[in-house]
Amino acid sequence: MSAKKVFVNPIVLQGNCCFVSDSHFHTPADEQSQEREELLINFLQRQNDIQHLFLLGDIFDFWFEYRDVAPKGYFRLFNTLYNLRQSGVEIYYFTGNHDMWVQDYFSTQLGCHIFYQQQAFIINDKRCIIGHGDGLGGKQYGYLLIKGIFGFKPNRVLYSTLHPRIAFAIARACSNKSRSAHPDDMAVFKDEKEPQIQYARQVLETDNIDYFIYAHRHIPTTYKLSEQTTYLNTGDWLNNFSYVILTNEQPEVLFYHPKKTINC
Repeated sequence: MSAKKVFVNPIVLQGNCCFVSDSHFHTPADEQSQEREELLINFLQRQNDIQHLFLLGDIFDFWFEYRDVAPKGYFRLFNTLYNLRQSGVEIYYFTGNHDMWVQDYFSTQLGCHIFYQQQAFIINDKRCIIGHGDGLGGKQYGYLLIKGIFGFKPNRVLYSTLHPRIAFAIARACSNKSRSAHPDDMAVFKDEKEPQIQYARQVLETDNIDYFIYAHRHIPTTYKLSEQTTYLNTGDWLNNFSYVILTNEQPEVLFYHPKKTINC
């Protein structure tokens, strides 16, 4: 069965783009999380030649905005993002499965564009599908059911009645349990058996796409689907410190180290 067309209402951009995802800040421990946050800040402050920054979800291991309260911490990261925005860099925040409850904090306070699902773009004349990538392809019925329950607005309202300390403790416990229960899921890229690849194949039945750029899998990947089409995965900022750069040239998956940059 062919897929529904997804390349609709594309956003047209020109310029250099950087894609980062899956930093899962506040896991596994505060000290390690802070080290990763400092490394991301260092990286972002060095990106003097980008016009567009894409944050492709799961930047935080859990995020929840109360009406009058936002999560503690991340001041330097937010300040860096604010300075990037003030310098003219457009920032696009795609929610993931861990930060799906992002509301308006990033748009009102930092000037980010918020996306709750994947989006079509034309970047430097290339047709792109961009998103976090969770729940796409394969038979992920159980996952989609759980995501639907968490995404149901009345459930979010009920969760907001919990004290923040309790709400965050429950969320982090569930996150850690899920991660430990599926340690092998993030180990190896399975080529054509990957749900995201299967989904991309379905999309290509009805749409001509140059680049699929996803996250979620934590495996930095460049995978040719055809002569025209390339799939890229940003990997993560948890273990790999990887990211994608898209310019007028062929996009690249790169790895960051303060003293050098390594190609995938």
